Amino acid sequence: MPTQKTPEATQSPPLRQAAALPSLFAVGQSVARTIGMRCFLAILALSLGLGCSRGQPKKETPSLRLAVVTDLKGYLEPCGCTSDPLGGIDRLAAQIRVLREGPAPVVFLMAGDAFFDTAELEPVRVDQANRNAKTLAGILAELGLTAVLPGRRDRAQPPETLTALREASDFRWLAMDSDADVLRTDAGSLRLAVVGVRPGAQREAVAAAVGTVQADTDLTIVLVDGLRRDANRIGAVDGVDFVLQGGLDEDDPLPPHQAGKAWVLHASRQGQGLTVVDIFRKKKDEPFVDRSEWSRSERAAQLDRQVEDLSAKIADWEKSGDVDAADIEAQRARLAELKKERQALDAPMVRADGNALFASWIPLPKKAPRDRDVEKLMRKHDKVVNQANKVAFADLEPPPLGPDDIAYVGSTACSACHQTAYAWWRNHAHGVAYLTLQQRNKEYNLDCVGCHVTGYDQPGGSTVTHNLNGALINVGCESCHGPGAAHGKDPEKVGIVRNTPVSTCVQCHNEQHSDLFDFDGYRKTLVVPGHGLPPLVR
Repeated sequence: MPTQKTPEATQSPPLRQAAALPSLFAVGQSVARTIGMRCFLAILALSLGLGCSRGQPKKETPSLRLAVVTDLKGYLEPCGCTSDPLGGIDRLAAQIRVLREGPAPVVFLMAGDAFFDTAELEPVRVDQANRNAKTLAGILAELGLTAVLPGRRDRAQPPETLTALREASDFRWLAMDSDADVLRTDAGSLRLAVVGVRPGAQREAVAAAVGTVQADTDLTIVLVDGLRRDANRIGAVDGVDFVLQGGLDEDDPLPPHQAGKAWVLHASRQGQGLTVVDIFRKKKDEPFVDRSEWSRSERAAQLDRQVEDLSAKIADWEKSGDVDAADIEAQRARLAELKKERQALDAPMVRADGNALFASWIPLPKKAPRDRDVEKLMRKHDKVVNQANKVAFADLEPPPLGPDDIAYVGSTACSACHQTAYAWWRNHAHGVAYLTLQQRNKEYNLDCVGCHVTGYDQPGGSTVTHNLNGALINVGCESCHGPGAAHGKDPEKVGIVRNTPVSTCVQCHNEQHSDLFDFDGYRKTLVVPGHGLPPLVR
């Protein structure tokens, strides 16, 4: 795959500046949760455009730039059904290429489940999951991934699967055969030790591995897959400078936090974004100071909440008269300290003359630039997977009908008695749901098809290839009202589901696939004249 620059695909002013000034994380995650991700990204882009910074040397090139991805979980791209999907390996590729255009040497590292999102794959999903992993490994190799610490789900795959993936990768897989594995590499003038720690490894094994490189290494970075306490105990090992925290599987990226003398780094999951860290190393054996705007903003928001909460409590205690005056005075002193710390965060930051880090999380929204070469490879991958599944599952039929089951008949069968409702449905998004997959060569994709057909994997329903010769494609009448064979034969005696419960809808309209779904609001768009209400009289 060619690696030449494609400016129209890889350059975007806000995100380019995000790469050039990775300390500019303008607002904390608390703001994102309050105002919504789309607004948050707009504010982030605006602040990046203004070029604000706090203490980062403006003309000094970082000693090293770390690009960190955690818990990718095999995601080539996000589900396209959400309002503004974050992620996509083509968007990540564009951002990595932009980072490499800068003057600082870039080290690209991954920790946590990288290639698989479940430990035990269903038999029908094995081939597609393996194809995804192989495509992903090839793309990561093209992007110059230095090393990956696979997570527990990756390691649970069959040995032959992992062997094939490792042989197809020209980056290092860490701690596959030992508790702690060391990769020595150079980045600019720095000598690095990248240490991978097998999940559940003892602290002593990590300390021993770090000890073997401590004398002749400028920087030691440890990759961990586990809980926060696992990262914290590894960070406390003497000689560790940075810990990459995989295994949390959390949407919200965490700003750097200190464990011992080390700094723990995290970068969300599923490729929704990446954490970029500019590292200025000037003195050996001197601890690093976090001067990130991201960390300052997060701490400021935390202190604001604490000040507000404690102020309210003190007011209540004074009003009630039930709390000892000395205790209230002690809490006033604590409140004063919190306010003092909060005020200090707004003071101009002193220029960083010692060892320092500047971290930011760069989200990858829908409008982020894409790497055209990677995007073409992904579309080719979709076609290959689609065709392979069509052949592999050609004979896969739905479960047989049991004695109490009702067969599906398809929406066309409903049209004879419900012409107005059928005509309305044909023009609704549900009525063309399958077409949206066909347009992207994903109608046989196991990750998608189940929510774009009717009666998927239900007795007498559909499968990835079987759909009653097209009668069950799209989200048809029976998706909401239940299988209709019995009602069609005797509508007077056998009814249908009229008030579809929310439990039916959220099987597909969940947070992962339909983030703006609101049952009451959505229902109002479905219960309309001719469909649930009397037709309009003209």
